[in-house]
Amino acid sequence: MVITRSQHHKIFIQEFQRLSRIEMEQSNTSISPDSTVYRPLLNSNMEQEFLRTLAKEQVKTLNKFSGSNSEDVIHWLNRVEQVFDRALLQPANKYVAVQSYLHGAAAKWFQFNKSDINDWATFKIKLIKVYQPSFHQSLLRMEKRHQIPGESVMEYYHDKLDLCTQADEHMSSSMVIHYLTKGVNDSLLSHIIRRHPKTPDEFLTIAQDEEKIQATLNGLSHNSAVTNDNYPNDDSYADPTVTMVTRPVNQHTRSYIRQPSTSYPQPLMNLPTMSTQSSFRRDSPQHLYPSNATRQCYHCYQFGHVAKYCPNRKNM
Repeated sequence: MVITRSQHHKIFIQEFQRLSRIEMEQSNTSISPDSTVYRPLLNSNMEQEFLRTLAKEQVKTLNKFSGSNSEDVIHWLNRVEQVFDRALLQPANKYVAVQSYLHGAAAKWFQFNKSDINDWATFKIKLIKVYQPSFHQSLLRMEKRHQIPGESVMEYYHDKLDLCTQADEHMSSSMVIHYLTKGVNDSLLSHIIRRHPKTPDEFLTIAQDEEKIQATLNGLSHNSAVTNDNYPNDDSYADPTVTMVTRPVNQHTRSYIRQPSTSYPQPLMNLPTMSTQSSFRRDSPQHLYPSNATRQCYHCYQFGHVAKYCPNRKNM
């Protein structure tokens, strides 16, 4: 079917009028019966199933509350409230669902007082009134809270701040900073004290900055250690196709490192050198001839002297 320009213009005007009557839902305005209210809807059944699965997984993460001294009722209620809100539960459904997470003494308490508890808000008030720790218990729990190795500053800060609020809702900022600094990690303590934070927010900023610096330095030191391991000083990693050139060592150069002396074998016969012969005295006959016992005189043919010094020469 071919739509002419006039028909197209007429359809456009009708669609424009229809869209102009659509109003966003607002709490402070009345809605006329002729107007259309825009409500976001899920596009498919897959999205609905996904939200149901997500709500089930969120509810499964909750821990049961028994009312023991080691449990924090306020922290548990806050956790339950967050999970129920993610699961999109209404207050009436929250009141029904929370009964499944009461255990031990807390479950017995609810059974005996169930007639006085009719809704979710009343349940929270009654539970806190019964199981809220005393001032001394809250103070002791706050002082014992220290930053665990591997725990981030942000997680420690909010947990410790919550304990400070439970111990004293009107605690001053200086006391809060005192307790925060008292339980912080030792690696951050000196840097926080040096900066003198005035408010808890400044404490968190300073601690997080130092935490990031230390994480960066630890990463750099780890990378340098890995680099040294990848390039060891070992001949087994040498390329066999590359010829290693060794720099010659000058034997006449002095060295402060004492080298072990090497003994060489002595020659079997020491022959006189030119310098040794030049050191003999030329005017001494005893250096020119063998010993007297082997000398033979050519005049008297006797041994022990030569013809020049022959004692029998005058007699001849």
